[in-house]
Amino acid sequence: MFLELKYAQDQFLGSFGFLCKKYDFSKRVLEKVRAKIRRMGIIDHVSRFNAKYGYREGWVFSNRFGRAVARLANTLSQHRKVCENTKKEKDFDCLRYV
Repeated sequence: MFLELKYAQDQFLGSFGFLCKKYDFSKRVLEKVRAKIRRMGIIDHVSRFNAKYGYREGWVFSNRFGRAVARLANTLSQHRKVCENTKKEKDFDCLRYV
């Protein structure tokens, strides 16, 4: 799904239905995978009322996923910094409760 969307014209697909025949898997598998990658924020559904995509209904890559990964990387780099001693004690206390 990812590659088909990546190489589609304008990175827009009206439907993923053709993938079932092309790669020989069931429609149910397609629906499950599409739902999972949509929940992760990798793809978004575009309504036919969206002027940005020419009032076409379909699927596009989401901007949320890229922003979320960048925010996660920034948070991890901040947590790598060593803080004062009281912060260290609080971190170890939190681990004991888990």
